[in-house]
This record gives sequence, structure tokens and C-alpha cells, in this order.
Amino acid sequence: MPNRGNAAEKEAAVASASPNKYPPIKAGLHRDIDKLALDDLIRSIPDAQLRFAIAREVAKLKANKKFGLVFEEHAPEVVQLPNFPVQVGATVVKRGDRKNEIFRVTGSAGGSKFQITGEAGEGEETVSAKELVVIKKFGEPIYPTLTSIDRVTRGHDKPYHTIINADNFHALQLLLYCYEGQVDVIYIDPPFNTGARDWKYNNDYVDKNDQYRHSKWLSMMKRRLTLAKRLLKNDGVLICAIDDYEFAHLRVLFEQLFKEYTIETVVVNHHPQGGGGDNISRTHEYALFCVPKATNLLGTLVEFEEDHWSLQRSGSSWKNFRTGFPNQFYAIHYDPLRNEVVDIGPSLNKNDPYPIEPTPEGLIRIYPIDRQGRDRIWRYVPKTMRDKISKGLVVANRNRSGKVTLKLRVNRLGKFSPIFSNWTHARYNAGTHGTSILNSIFGTNDKFPYPKSIYTVMDCVAAVCRTRENALVLDFFSGSGTTFQAVALLNEADCTNHRCILVTNNEVLEKQVKHLIRAGYFPGSPEFEKHGICESVTWPRCKYVVKGKRDDGTELSGAYLNGRAMKEGFEENIEYFKLDFLDPHEVAYGEKFEAILPILWLMAGAEGERDKAARGYGKWFIPENSPFAVLIKEDHFAEFKRKIKQRRDITHVFLVTDSEEAFREMIAELPSSLKTKMLYKSYLDNFRINTGENL
Repeated sequence: MPNRGNAAEKEAAVASASPNKYPPIKAGLHRDIDKLALDDLIRSIPDAQLRFAIAREVAKLKANKKFGLVFEEHAPEVVQLPNFPVQVGATVVKRGDRKNEIFRVTGSAGGSKFQITGEAGEGEETVSAKELVVIKKFGEPIYPTLTSIDRVTRGHDKPYHTIINADNFHALQLLLYCYEGQVDVIYIDPPFNTGARDWKYNNDYVDKNDQYRHSKWLSMMKRRLTLAKRLLKNDGVLICAIDDYEFAHLRVLFEQLFKEYTIETVVVNHHPQGGGGDNISRTHEYALFCVPKATNLLGTLVEFEEDHWSLQRSGSSWKNFRTGFPNQFYAIHYDPLRNEVVDIGPSLNKNDPYPIEPTPEGLIRIYPIDRQGRDRIWRYVPKTMRDKISKGLVVANRNRSGKVTLKLRVNRLGKFSPIFSNWTHARYNAGTHGTSILNSIFGTNDKFPYPKSIYTVMDCVAAVCRTRENALVLDFFSGSGTTFQAVALLNEADCTNHRCILVTNNEVLEKQVKHLIRAGYFPGSPEFEKHGICESVTWPRCKYVVKGKRDDGTELSGAYLNGRAMKEGFEENIEYFKLDFLDPHEVAYGEKFEAILPILWLMAGAEGERDKAARGYGKWFIPENSPFAVLIKEDHFAEFKRKIKQRRDITHVFLVTDSEEAFREMIAELPSSLKTKMLYKSYLDNFRINTGENL
């Protein structure tokens, strides 16, 4: 006979299962299961044991069932490392193989030849190392480094904007080491997945005939958004451009990944003349804003109030004094009869005496001297200061005693005013202010398809950054580099110092790839890489708009909507890096200090030079004009600490030690305001932990 006690308990357990214990079905893309009807059917089963068994199995099914956005999460992506050495145990593909068939290196065949087998262990063959390219699957730890390729310096003491030529997933892993929780705004313009072979998955183009097109795209986006979310500040905002092909899917994905955020939609009329279509000629795309809930972070330029900033640099850093930047120590000439600023005098060297009597024209000389009588510097270099004076932005106030103070007139965001959900202004036209501007920069019309209007990107970023003076902006689908140009223009317009990090790969157009491979050039070779988007478009564009001219010396034509001629360029600094990969064992042994040095510089705010440094004969590394320091030899800590105390501008300290106890003892003797990291442990741990398997 059955045990009625157990059956009764089971029956009670089934009966206690209320429909209300299950969450409601989300609207959107999902496989619909009518859970209430299913529960009713289970309750109608007369046999208590059978009823309990079925209820238990259904509960398991429901626990594992995904509701909301359901898509096939594809195998992790792979990245080719053409310059990585081929070794036994490596995973490889054959160079130039369009099928991207994966092999495992099983042994050495002498010289530069290796034995390889298929990924499943079939079909052994012997090939030369030069015929193979090492690949890494997402989820395998990879240890990145940044190799500097080029830089432009026009912004004097400003920090450097950064371009990273890399797969953006691995670049995001690197940026997590540098900037977790520090990014103000992320703006991205991912591939729209139109089916026109506009992006790759696992090195293969995805076209409209691929039945997994949408799920591959969502798998790609999910991995990157999961990392990107961790980069945002508590009040950081993520903005994503998208069109109708993936808008619905992406919005639901955002709702699942960004549960603590409100997802706002802006419709951007970027193509007013209309695009192709059988039934509807589309004129719009979208900007999705992921904004932390219960915050008012987005504002427009509709309402202004006038504000005034000091023209004189403040703060205790050496960079705010004449000894640091004598180029910014000069007299501002004030006309007492007209009560206005009219000009400036020449810059003075560190020890030059400076005249205090009026000029021969009767103009009063005003120097950046603080209340303690110390020689400080003005906020701007001479050229910029003259420009501000000519625009009437430098104003003078004279009190009853005749003392004159100088201020910079700026427009600040006034009363909070939410942004509108429909942007229809002509400034958002991607043809006029995207394609035409890019064509003007290069003098050709075949560089990059469908760039954004710089004013669309500028206004998206400005909606977040108008109330922030020194925001960190990230774009990890940077394409042609529109985001940098937009941020530089915003800095010039608002007298801000926003810093931009761009990430893009160096993808070569498919039609060019065929010609290059036919000519014997493969990924990784200079002849191949120079045709990639980062090498041929992103970096040249950013370089040209900063300088105001191309490499051949020809000036850029045209002007921005605010009247600024493009040939003027911008007073900005920008550096171009390529992401490479290191052997973790060499890092652990301290053999790759020079290779990770750019990463340390990036963590410290990308300021100043890295090469002009007091190396302390291998005991430490303290750059002269960058706010970080590295202790290389632990037994020289006492001397290192004295050096640190002489540099009030230091913000980041890296201590090379194998002992966590020694690390804690050393940081206890350093000012608590310093940001410290243990090398090389923190670097190695970060890239072991932040792999695809843990996302």
C-alpha cells in the first residue's frame, strides 16, 4: 500500500504552489508558455504521486527556461594573432584560408615546421610555421600590451585622447584593468546587421541568408555590453546608435543586462531624403540611452545662464605654476579707459624678469600672480587666449580701489531641461555632416560608408557631459573616428577637457582582402594592415582634424557650424596604439616592464610623456611629466618614498613585489590619497579573471 503520509505531504506541497509565485510573462520576444493553465492542469491530476512528480519536473523546466529575449548563444568568438609565435599546443588556422578551419599544433617537425591535426584530432599533417596563424577563443586568458604607433601633441598640458587598434572585446578587458567604474559616457555605433555582410563573426561575414544572423549579433553584443557596464561610473550613461534591423532585440537585451537603468529612446532624423524600401522609405534611426534609474542626468542647450571661470590656474600641482609651463606665463593687456581686455604680451621663460609698468600705449599688464605672490600660469596658451579675447569671452572687473580681476565668460546649463525624443534638425543629417565632412577631410569619397553626423554624436555626448568639465568618453565601435572629432569640437565650444578613448579593429574590406591575398599579402604584414580601417581611416582622420591639415601639408577646407575653420585644428593631444599580447610567464618574471608601461600611463590619466623619466638606475621609474611612479626594486622603497614626496602631482603608484604582506606594508607608508597597485600580480590576475568564461 502506498504511504499515505508521504502522499499527503506531497499533495499539500503541490496544492500550496500558487500561480502567484511565478513572475509574470514579459512582453516582447519570447516563447510563450501559459503557466497558469499548466498549473491548473497539474492540479487536476487525481494521483497525488504523479501530480507531485509532474509538478517537480515542470518546476525544473521553468527554472531553466528563459523568458524575455531568447536567442541561440553561439560559441565564443575567436581572434587571429598573426604576430604571435606558433608553439606546440597552440590553436591555429591556415594563413589565408577563407574557411577558417581550426587546427591544433600537436608537435614539432624540426626547423620551422609543425605537426597539426583537426580540432577533433583528425587528419594529421606537417606545415611550415609561416603558413599558420595562432588564434585565441574568447574565454582563454589573453595578456594584452599597448604598442605606441604614433601621436600628435597640440594640447600642451592636456591629457591624451587614445585610439586602440584591437578587437574591442580584448580592449574592453584591458580597459577594465585601467578604468573600471570610471567612465562617464559610452557612445557606440555597432554594426547594424543589415544582412549586407557589414560585420564578421568568427572571421566570417554574416549575411542575410544566415539563419542565425540575429542570434550571432546578439551573442557578440552581449559579451561586450557585459564588460562595458562595469566600466561606467555610478552616474555613467551608455548610448547606442541602432536602426530597425536590431532595435527591438537590442532594447530587450538592454532591459535584461541593465536592470538598474532606464532605457530611453531618441529618434534621430538622420536621412531626411529617405532611404530605399519596398513600402516605407526610412528617414530615421535611434539612439538608445541607458540612464541610471531615478536620476536626471540628461540636459539640453535650450536654457542658459552665464557663468564666469577663473582664468588663472589653481591647485598645488607643479603644472599650475610658471616653473611647470612658462609658455602660459605672460601679461594680459587691459585698457583702463574702455574697461576691457585687448591683447596679451609675449610668454616669459622661467627666470625672466617681467615688467609691471603700463605698456607704451597705456595698457595695464596683468600677470597670473596668486595672493601669496607666487607665479602661476593662465588657463590657456597664448594662441587660445588671443582667440578668447577676440571673441569677447575674457571680461575684466574693476573694483572701487582700482584692482582688476579677469574672468572667462562661459555658458553653463541652466534649469534642467530633458532632451526631446525626436531630433529633426538639419545638423543631424548624416549625408551633410557625416559623409561630406569625411570626404572633405580625405579629399576622396570612398573611405568609409555611412559615417554619423558629428553633431548627432556631439549632442548625444553633450546631453550627458554638459555639466561635467573633465568627462571620460569611450567608443568601442569607433569606425571612422566621428566620436573623437565630436568630443574635440565639444571641448572647444564649452572650454572643457573631456577625454576620449576610441577602439576599432583594423578590418580590411572584403574586396581588398581578395586582391591582397592573391598578391601574397596576409593579415599581420604591413602591406596588408595599411589598408585596414584603423590604419587608413580612423587614425588619419583624427590626426588631420587635430592638425587642421593632412600629412602632405594641405589644409582642410570647410568650417564647423559654429564658424570655426577646420584648418585651425584643435588644441588636443592624441596617441595611437596597437593592442598586442604577452607571454604571462615573461610578465611574472618582470621581463616585460617596458611593454606594460603604456598601460600604467593610461591608468594615470594619459598625461605627459613616458620616455623622459628618472629611471633610478633600474630601481624605480618616475616620469618627469606624468603623474605615476613605479618601484621596480623592492629593497629601494625608502629612497623611492622620498622621491614620491618631492612630486605632489603623483596620483598613481605601482609597486613590484611578490609579497602581498610587503605590498600592504609599503602602501601603509604612502599617502592614502595615492592609488596603488601590486605588480605584476594585479595585471596577471585581471586577465585571468576577466575572461569570456566568467562573463
